Amino acid sequence: MLFPLIALLFALPLKATTFKPQAIVEQIKEADGIIIGLYLGRKSVRLENGSIATQMIFKMNKEFGMQSEIFGMDEVIVHYPGGQVGDSVVKVEGVPAFVTGEKVALMIKSIQDRYWGLNLGFGSFKVINYGKETLLLNYVFPEDPKVSQMKLEEFEKNIKFLKGKNLRVVPSPDFTADKKIAEAPRFPASSAEAKNRTLASNSFEEKNTAENSAPVSPQDISVLWLVVLLSLMGGFFRFLRQEKVK
Repeated sequence: MLFPLIALLFALPLKATTFKPQAIVEQIKEADGIIIGLYLGRKSVRLENGSIATQMIFKMNKEFGMQSEIFGMDEVIVHYPGGQVGDSVVKVEGVPAFVTGEKVALMIKSIQDRYWGLNLGFGSFKVINYGKETLLLNYVFPEDPKVSQMKLEEFEKNIKFLKGKNLRVVPSPDFTADKKIAEAPRFPASSAEAKNRTLASNSFEEKNTAENSAPVSPQDISVLWLVVLLSLMGGFFRFLRQEKVK
């Protein structure tokens, strides 16, 4: 009776998460990337290995390690385990529940060519104004001063000290008012997607260059001369009509 019960427990689409308190500076050391920005939305997808993950989309205001200057984009997709695709539901405790439009700070880990939230909710922070100060509040332990309640200014100084670089300010794409764009270009969800996008872009440019630099064929030259000849004949006949009128 014990074995079937254990098997049933493992079959349930629920994953428990155990958090070990870790100082913010330790998470900064471990993170491959760090962003400060706004939460925009989410979408659950099924990955290549069959597992379900939720893609959360953020508008970046500042970042470290995300190479936004290369891709020229101000949005990024960060993955978290679990979600719902069709009738399949996988619940993972500890995944942060963001509110659309709220300002957050995230630790990012690059795993298997995708960006993942480091330590789930433990590596995620709300950025709030408290009096004259701006603080980072941890999603799991918001009241623990050891892992939360750090001043934003101090957070950025720690990144500079530990990573050797300041957070980079991410400019928003400059769209003119007369352009209506349903969805702005978004930072690749993975480095693999970035490579594919770069290859596709290079292929497109090479194709255009080849087409623009292709030699003119004899047929094209003949058509061009025919157009010129017809234009001259039309002008000549108009001249004769004008002479007759006179």
